[in-house]
Amino acid sequence: MQRFTKPFLLVAALLFIGQGCVGPSTDQQAVQTSGPAGMFVTTNKGEEWQPIVKYPTAEGVQNLSGVSVYRVIPDPHNIETLYWLSRSNGMFFTTDNGQTWQRVKGPLASGFVYDLAIHPTDPCTMYGTNGTFIYKSEDCARTWEEVYRESRSGVGIRAIEFHQFAPYQIFMGSSNGDLLVSNDFGDSWAIARRFGNGVVEIMADPLQTDRLYMTTQSAGLFRSDDGGTSWRSYASGLERYPQALQYRRALLHPTKPDVLYWVSTYGVLVSEDGGTSWKAMSLITPPGSVQIYSFGINPQRDTDIYYTATINGRSTFYRSIDGGQSWITRRLPTGQIPTVLHAHRTNQDWVYLGFTIPPSS
Repeated sequence: MQRFTKPFLLVAALLFIGQGCVGPSTDQQAVQTSGPAGMFVTTNKGEEWQPIVKYPTAEGVQNLSGVSVYRVIPDPHNIETLYWLSRSNGMFFTTDNGQTWQRVKGPLASGFVYDLAIHPTDPCTMYGTNGTFIYKSEDCARTWEEVYRESRSGVGIRAIEFHQFAPYQIFMGSSNGDLLVSNDFGDSWAIARRFGNGVVEIMADPLQTDRLYMTTQSAGLFRSDDGGTSWRSYASGLERYPQALQYRRALLHPTKPDVLYWVSTYGVLVSEDGGTSWKAMSLITPPGSVQIYSFGINPQRDTDIYYTATINGRSTFYRSIDGGQSWITRRLPTGQIPTVLHAHRTNQDWVYLGFTIPPSS
């Protein structure tokens, strides 16, 4: 596997607001940020950070330091490949762990890209959305064809996900709470359920057949154990924690079935029974006192936990090596808002962090 060398880090030095809402504050002082956005990486768990924004073009090597990060999607088939979904500049991808980036061609080369779903067994088949259309690629993002369009005013596509087991249905969630399913790889779609609250993310569990989770903006977590045919609300377990229904991010444990993490305005909650019950992670920051937009765990050693906390436009990186019992704080490499955190699947000390420039109005 290709590693970051010292020369690369030096060159990079010279030269991702998660699914939760980040908008302008009524306090003008709170939204004043500074520095570059884009992607950064640490190879020593946050002790040092380096920008990874190199963008080779025919006109020379440019950089993506002004591009805000909405999501980072790891390729399940290749640990060196990541997809960077931006808020206004389209989608980029890297095949060398972020040392260089390329822009996809076609309709997802510009604008806001909300989600990307990669086929569980075919690395070149994927579906992406800009909120209005769903596009399909069968040649590793080289070309795209439209398979769905949302024509209703004020309704946007926010999430796409593959069922992780055959027959590999595709699920799509909308800002008005509609969940649609396709059984023919996007040729036709049907309503699976109307939730009445904006769908933010759909997560298919790769460790359990027919298990899917769906998160909403403010109605909590839903779970299906029959491949999306029926759904049950798991909001009741969250409601005992103030503001826990104000969703920011969720994460499935990479190796332990039924274990998931829920990040909200309250803080970070952990469930070991598929969302039925929850316990609060002990953070240095008191519940509800900060905005946590990025969170992650080490896939190789889940006692290594990371999160960022933002208050009044200032952010801090937190690291625990004992499962959240104690924390180390570190300064971040830029004054923009840290919105996406991704821990590398095999390199235990590597953490990627994406930053967003908050909207001015």
